[in-house]
Amino acid sequence: MYYFNLPNSVIYSSLSYCNSYFLKILRFLRFILGILFLLFTTLSLISFFAKEPNEIIFGAFFLVFSFFILIVALEAFLKLKVKNPKIPADSNNIADFLSFESAQIVDHAAKSAKRFGINSANPSALIWALASKSDVFDFILIRLLINKKDFQKNLEGYFKNLKSLENEIAVFGKIMEEAKKRSAEKDRRRIETEDIICALAQNDPFLEKFLVESDLHPRDIIGLAEWNERKRYFLAEKRKFWEYKNLVRWGSIGNDWGAGYTITLDEYGTDWTKIIQKEGYPDIIGYKSEIEQAERILSNPEINNIMLIGDPGVETKNIVFALTKKSALSESLPPVNNKRVVELRLPSLLAKMESLDQVELALEAIFKEVISAGNIILVIDDFHSYVEKEHRPGAINISAILSTYLPYPQFQFIALTNYQGLHQNIELNPSLLNFFVKIETREPSKEETFSMLEKLVPALEAKYKRFVSYQALKQIVDLCERYITNLPFPRKAKDILDEVIVKVTASKKLWVLPQDVDELISQKTEIPVGKIETQEKETLLNLENLIHKRIINQEEAVKEVSFALRRARSQIVARKAPMGTFLFLGPTGVGKTETSKALAEIYFGSEDRMIRLDMSEFQNVTDIPRLLGSFDQEGFLTTKVRERPFSLILLDEIEKAHPNILNLFLQVLDEGHLTDGMGRKTDFRSTIIIATSNAGYKIILKALKENKTMDKTKEFLLDDLFQRGTFRPEFINRFDAVVLFKPLTPKNLLDIVGLQLEKIKKGLAEKHIELVITPQVKERVVELGYDITFGARNIKRVIQDKIEHSLAEALLRGEMKRGDKIYVDSVSFEVKHMT
Repeated sequence: MYYFNLPNSVIYSSLSYCNSYFLKILRFLRFILGILFLLFTTLSLISFFAKEPNEIIFGAFFLVFSFFILIVALEAFLKLKVKNPKIPADSNNIADFLSFESAQIVDHAAKSAKRFGINSANPSALIWALASKSDVFDFILIRLLINKKDFQKNLEGYFKNLKSLENEIAVFGKIMEEAKKRSAEKDRRRIETEDIICALAQNDPFLEKFLVESDLHPRDIIGLAEWNERKRYFLAEKRKFWEYKNLVRWGSIGNDWGAGYTITLDEYGTDWTKIIQKEGYPDIIGYKSEIEQAERILSNPEINNIMLIGDPGVETKNIVFALTKKSALSESLPPVNNKRVVELRLPSLLAKMESLDQVELALEAIFKEVISAGNIILVIDDFHSYVEKEHRPGAINISAILSTYLPYPQFQFIALTNYQGLHQNIELNPSLLNFFVKIETREPSKEETFSMLEKLVPALEAKYKRFVSYQALKQIVDLCERYITNLPFPRKAKDILDEVIVKVTASKKLWVLPQDVDELISQKTEIPVGKIETQEKETLLNLENLIHKRIINQEEAVKEVSFALRRARSQIVARKAPMGTFLFLGPTGVGKTETSKALAEIYFGSEDRMIRLDMSEFQNVTDIPRLLGSFDQEGFLTTKVRERPFSLILLDEIEKAHPNILNLFLQVLDEGHLTDGMGRKTDFRSTIIIATSNAGYKIILKALKENKTMDKTKEFLLDDLFQRGTFRPEFINRFDAVVLFKPLTPKNLLDIVGLQLEKIKKGLAEKHIELVITPQVKERVVELGYDITFGARNIKRVIQDKIEHSLAEALLRGEMKRGDKIYVDSVSFEVKHMT
């Protein structure tokens, strides 16, 4: 069982020794000798340039210099040994495992606790010590845009109001145990400052309260601690210049002397080995499984040619960079180590050659050089562009000449392509494809993408003189995953980082904040993201009233849709599915489509935001490519959603679609995405999906005549639809709500007529003609158009045939002019002037 006791630990004696008189005397001697060294250096230079060398001065210079080096070396050696005491093999004291810096923090925390009159085991005292002494904690506060003085003032107030903390010793011990556990997980023997910070982030009561008030999460503290840890580790490894992996960075000529010349390849190739060496062998984040797979394939003596496949933006070439680095540093498998990775620039070769024969001769020379050199891994990017079977102007097919060399074990080859190029060009040549082992490049995770952004931030901050907050970086990754679906990670996140810094620079602001990211994502996607603005809040809270300005009756449908939108926009529960999914059932002409149009206009901004599909056009399985797309055509649904992810999708007459097409929507309704005909994922999470159907409307009419409730009517209707096989239960259950639209009564139709005539009135008002709508004309329209089966459809026809036609004729005859006040007669529908 572990316990914690700093005074009884081996590291505590190191703390005492580093503050001992012996080291203080050493530091004093180093200071005095340093001054003397500068003095005698100056005198020696004066004596040298005056051409009057003074042996005493030079002798004193070398004597002082020798003693100065001796004292510095002695002090460094003692500190090295003192700061890293041997940990007892049988130790149960967690304090024995502290690093020197961590021990200093814990010691300072105990002294600070006495100062504030609190228990020395109070975990928040560690926070005070970190804020006072730790560069790591300073880094975290700065990245979170937290003022250090305000933080300390807040902490002081906490100490003053702190009466007691229950189980302080238990909480303190738990923090130290978790810190030790984390250090062990990181394969370290000693507990570093970052380990203590991460443990505090999850257990300290003050920090928990402060993070909540600052709209932060313990994950933010942990993420920044790990960021600093990676940075510290990188610098520490770089300082170890004597290690092989650092010495080899300077390069050598031995390997080149042992290989053949590649004159033609050097002219048309890019040597990634030299580029990686100049860049200091940077770390490549992610792609671990793909890199290991590539190493194994290149080591295979039979088939050692790789086809790397990935969507544009996945940055497949990073795998090549990682292989290049590992090969150069001899960290890969023996058949891959010490190889030159060279990319053949085919566009440059094609541009310089005058004929296809010359191109083939150059390629022959290059491929022969690769084999004879014996230390080349050849790479061709956009490989699909050079193996097309169709002869386009300027196109070339190298598959025949390449196939001659691919079987050779000495010919190690990497082809880079994407899925579209693979299916359209490469798969049409199976004999060529048989020479390759395919590696599909997965999209990096959010965590890997975030680490990639971490590496980019310092250079971008130096370039634009702007500071990127941690919250902004996190927002970039989160919102890119949620809203930018037409590009994969890491490209989309890198693009947004570049754009947001440029945007902030143009606005003369000094910090990149989360709201800057929100604004940019909103502009690019036309999706409202971030905090809900006042206008949008009012729209959401008054959605029912706004929809009812266009929709008469149908309270249930309007209520269901409004509730769903409020839930989705407030993000109380994270959901994979679209923002809302509804099945509208009811007779024709009762407002199902009109409700959808109203919602598109009110919430999405325009009726143009509605993607309408007449599902009666998709009655066969062969219609699926028209819906999802293929390599020959764009998908009617997927393409529009990719172009406008923030839209309302109306699936009209859903019951007429083929059952297999309905099955496609099961994934959309449940998971919020659909894979198109080209293997791309289309995201539906920012859409509302409304399916309409008038199947079983006679049951609704019959039930209402029998005065049955809407719940009973819905139950009877669904049972009938299941028995007839119109819909399957698993399809219906995927919708957020199945909403019944009731037939319209004559009173409802009177209100609808009023809405329709108001539109005509507004149109005439633009021509400065006033139309008076009389109750008699509304009643007459309802009388002529009322039909319980067709709802408001006949009403629209009556208004068009009687009123709109009459007004149009009067306008063309000149019977109406600017300033007139008119009405329509309820019997003859003639246009008459008001007296």
